[in-house]
Amino acid sequence: MSLADLCQLIQDSHIGTEIRESVLVFPLIETAHVIGLSVSVGIILMTDLRLIGAVMKREPAAEVHHQLKPWMIAGFVSMFLSGSLLFWSEAAKCYRSPTFRAKLVFLALAGLNALFFETTLGRRMTSWDPVATPVRAKLVGWTSIICWTGVIIFGRWTAYGLQ
Repeated sequence: MSLADLCQLIQDSHIGTEIRESVLVFPLIETAHVIGLSVSVGIILMTDLRLIGAVMKREPAAEVHHQLKPWMIAGFVSMFLSGSLLFWSEAAKCYRSPTFRAKLVFLALAGLNALFFETTLGRRMTSWDPVATPVRAKLVGWTSIICWTGVIIFGRWTAYGLQ
């Protein structure tokens, strides 16, 4: 069975069909996805802007990150779960969509960037100068902004490009 066949099978499943054809369920899941995206990426953006030194310059980056991280994770979990359900309802269409594939590439890069930050620089945040941010951390911030912008652009393009 090919990946395309598997995606068609997922889309044609009882759950996929129920989600896709429901007057209420699909819009509610899509709403949860957009809210989760807004919370998660909005907070990620605030953290990234602090890392690059554009906002909250007087607040230590470690404190900003620590206070916002639970909200960031909650938004991401909501976004991931609702996005999985949206994929379930249109898996075959998503599989054929070049914009969906681009979204996944940017999402994977954002995840790798976050993993790099959390396993290296993030562990030493408390030892940073409270005002100045290390150059590598600024690079992580800029990379995150670029990746999440790609996720959003290609995600919206996918949503409006699917027939």
